[in-house]
Amino acid sequence: MEKTGDETTNPAIFDHANLKNMYVTLNSTRYTVEAYNLSFANQQFSRVYGDASLLGVKYFGMDELIIRSNISPVDHKSIFPLFVFYVSKQSEKLKSSVVDVQIRAIFNEAVPVGTQAYAVVISDKRQKLKVYNDV
Repeated sequence: MEKTGDETTNPAIFDHANLKNMYVTLNSTRYTVEAYNLSFANQQFSRVYGDASLLGVKYFGMDELIIRSNISPVDHKSIFPLFVFYVSKQSEKLKSSVVDVQIRAIFNEAVPVGTQAYAVVISDKRQKLKVYNDV
């Protein structure tokens, strides 16, 4: 929901907007293959919570006992329902070419007008720079 310009709401708190499923496609490869089948109202979001809570472990190599304590299931549902997609296991073809990235979301009900989604892409791919010298 749009929260900017409304001093009664906190724009740092995200809404799950009754999301049912979300996935990423890189070219035509889907991550995750299996649907989440979420129902935040019925407390069915453990897979999404697990993926988000392990971001520090999987990406940064942090200790699981330390990192897991930073987010609780209640906070994940009510304050920041974050989705994390690990797409590091790709074919060599995807690793060396331009990749079309799409994020798809399916909701259990109509999303309120003005709802905005945000995405952060973390990549360790290094681009080679071409340097052209004026002669």
